Amino acid sequence: MVTSFATRPAAGTDRPDGPLEVIAALTSLIRASRAVARQRHDQLGASGTPVAVLKALSRATGGHDRPGDLAVAAGVAPSVVSRVLPRLEEDGLVTRERDEHDARSCHIILTEAGREQLAAIQREYAEILRAALDGVPDEEIARMPSTLAQLEQALFRAAELGAPRHSGLAPSLRPGHPAAARAVDQTTPTTQPATESQ
Repeated sequence: MVTSFATRPAAGTDRPDGPLEVIAALTSLIRASRAVARQRHDQLGASGTPVAVLKALSRATGGHDRPGDLAVAAGVAPSVVSRVLPRLEEDGLVTRERDEHDARSCHIILTEAGREQLAAIQREYAEILRAALDGVPDEEIARMPSTLAQLEQALFRAAELGAPRHSGLAPSLRPGHPAAARAVDQTTPTTQPATESQ
């Protein structure tokens, strides 16, 4: 069952609480998207991590990328990509090609079969979302891709800037504490690579 989240007023950077409202809205969006993704992956029989790898390849220049860069683009750890790629290769969805300038390196290439599989999954998702967006004004829908793209870039900039350390944090809220490790995915958005979830 997917949880419904309340709509919040629009946030602006000229308001002191604007960034906090953005974080709150983004956290709710991440929770909802993960819940829906798990449900839809189960219904469609599609595993999330392989699909994320195919999506990353489809966005890469020329439809190919190095495994390390692919892991960053897909938002997963390099070890996850290493486990997923042989299965995708076996199904003919990707191929490997040695780098002409570096024999130790290779490029992962999205095949036509891979594009077709990804397109079929995306069509299914689009139909689901089209029905769910019924009633949302067209102008709002038209603004969403640009707004989300700007938010994505803002998050990457925030990750590069880093964050101040809070010396007054309780032990259970500090990195490495078991309670904090279990809760991090449910409480705050993150740009760090994730582990594979099947």
